[in-house]
Amino acid sequence: MSIRKAGLAVLAAVALVFGGAGTASAKGKIEFGFHYGSWSLNLLKGTFENLAEDFAKQLKDEQLKKIQDENPDEHIVERSFTNEVTFDSSGHDFGFEIRWYPAGENGSFSLGLAVEKVQMKFGLTSVKTAMSLENALTGERLTFDGDANGNVESNPLAFLLSLRWDIIPSGRVHPYFSLGFGAAGVSAWDKTTLTYDFVGTLRIPGEPPDSISDAATKTLLQLKEEEGEDEEPFEYPIKFFPFVQIHLGLKAKLTSNVHLLVDAGILDGFLLRGGIAIRI
Repeated sequence: MSIRKAGLAVLAAVALVFGGAGTASAKGKIEFGFHYGSWSLNLLKGTFENLAEDFAKQLKDEQLKKIQDENPDEHIVERSFTNEVTFDSSGHDFGFEIRWYPAGENGSFSLGLAVEKVQMKFGLTSVKTAMSLENALTGERLTFDGDANGNVESNPLAFLLSLRWDIIPSGRVHPYFSLGFGAAGVSAWDKTTLTYDFVGTLRIPGEPPDSISDAATKTLLQLKEEEGEDEEPFEYPIKFFPFVQIHLGLKAKLTSNVHLLVDAGILDGFLLRGGIAIRI
């Protein structure tokens, strides 16, 4: 089932639930909302240091491959390397949400379904690489010093089901807590892009310095399709793109039907966002 069909099925199911709930309880309220926010991993940099190091190692491997391709007669192999890595992340989130408050206007608990379009960028702003190389036939030592950068970008369209508890909901301004789970389809993995570029200097004894550079942008699907017969199969961690939401926020009642919201928390990264909700 495609993500579009899955989304339509979920929307239809929620519509049936909300419709049944409206019949069973005349005081139940439905709320429609829009929100926009800024996304990043910067508050979790310590957690993602290993991922950044792995990404930088992949860039180093691309540099080595380029060196070998441009010097086929040298039989160059790697002896050692060091990487100095600086990374950053950025993105945004835009979404539409429908919520049902079964207890009505001053009810605390609500159930919501949201459609989220999230842009997620994880980038290496600077990778300084120093490689010690060797001509495997002659034992001659070579060196390479390079500067590189790259990023991984994904733009999944996700469906999230969330539970929310408004604290002192009768107050004109009051806090709330949200917990949600959702997913985007496998196409979110397929369309995730890897972009990199680098430039460096290869030094071979007795020869002038040689400039080595390259740049490319590929999707994960292209990387899968480019696998060689001798390479280990590249598979996605799971067959869908998961999302977990944990948010704390404040809601302000402009009128009985129009509310402003601002919240912060986790949505596969740190998300700070604001929105407007209309209650009917």
